[in-house]
Amino acid sequence: MKKTFLIGGLVVLGLTILSGGGWWLTHRPQTSTQTPTTEKKKKVSVPVNVIDQALRPFVSVLPTADGKNILISVQSLKKTATEAEYELEYQAGSLLQGAFGTIKLANLPSETKVLLGSCSAGGACTYHTEVQGGTLLMRFAGPEDYALKTDWKYIENKTQETAFSSKDGKFQVSGTQLAKQKLLIISNSPGYPGTPPGTVVSESYILASNDAIKGKFKISLRAKEAGKLKIMGWNGQAWVDFITTPDKDDDKFVSADVELMRVYLVVNEK
Repeated sequence: MKKTFLIGGLVVLGLTILSGGGWWLTHRPQTSTQTPTTEKKKKVSVPVNVIDQALRPFVSVLPTADGKNILISVQSLKKTATEAEYELEYQAGSLLQGAFGTIKLANLPSETKVLLGSCSAGGACTYHTEVQGGTLLMRFAGPEDYALKTDWKYIENKTQETAFSSKDGKFQVSGTQLAKQKLLIISNSPGYPGTPPGTVVSESYILASNDAIKGKFKISLRAKEAGKLKIMGWNGQAWVDFITTPDKDDDKFVSADVELMRVYLVVNEK
């Protein structure tokens, strides 16, 4: 009897344990196998260079006298904007360098100075060498955001050269007086000031130096189409036209003897 009672008790205890274990297996908290993710706020991306050239701002990239900084200057706007974020990239030797910031546009012209180097918290500065130029990306914020990207070329004229070209090769300049220029920047402006007479058929190019370029020199520009082409320059007040000669082998490539202007481009007078 005692053995029978003991066996029966063990059976009941076993069933109780199994019953309890089955409840835990079916009711235990479920553990997720998914990896937790952190939601990141995405930066709004604005298409680059999609607005018409006639609606783009006139922007200059200029050297300073000491050659250790450049000036990014928004000269005029045709499409309303309150500020512009900029990302400046440039090659310095074998390294790609960069700088970024914001330019407020409440009053124009508005500019910012960008150091071609870096400074420590203590004020000690290191300047980049063998700067060659690069790109300038600007995002304009306003009723309708827009973004523009252009090229700029930084030229240290250590060997007293007399001929230079833009980064894209579509703007060329030559003249004996350029040998005296120690530093030049040739840049593309996204747009142009005012309204040039005729149809604009080229990019806008700026030739800038850390010293005044005196006298006349020759520039050549490639147009997007053939026609009755004329090189024009903005003198700060009005557009000035120059006697323009087409290349005998390429009717889209034109040249003129010019004076230093704020910006140059080609129009088709048809």
